[in-house]
Amino acid sequence: MATRSARVVFRDGVETHVPESADGAWWPRTRSLADELPAFFTAWPKDRGRIHRILYSPPDWDDRPRSVAVSERRVKTGRFPRDDTHQLTVTLANRSVRVITVIDPDATATEASDLMRRLTDADGRPPEDHPEWDNEGGHT
Repeated sequence: MATRSARVVFRDGVETHVPESADGAWWPRTRSLADELPAFFTAWPKDRGRIHRILYSPPDWDDRPRSVAVSERRVKTGRFPRDDTHQLTVTLANRSVRVITVIDPDATATEASDLMRRLTDADGRPPEDHPEWDNEGGHT
């Protein structure tokens, strides 16, 4: 079963990143990376390792922070050399990399749920449904 919260889902059993696949998906509430990353860090499963750095797709965000304050520390952020990837590349302290698909904050709950549902766990089963999204929208 996938590890998830109301707006984040992570694939189970991911030991290493598989090229051309996502290790999770994230539906931020706004387009402010500085405001949204602390919630992403809170949702990050502790058993997956400590996040060292985040690379992001500039078109997904209104701000372009070089670092973000999370959990009483600052984490460096950087931009992808190409646009419109709609992904975060999460580099962990052990230098492993995880790729997280970013869902547009303006997506409806149905659209976000459908995109998350496409992300399957290691056994090829889809993650649980997301009934808590029934009344959620993107922007708050």
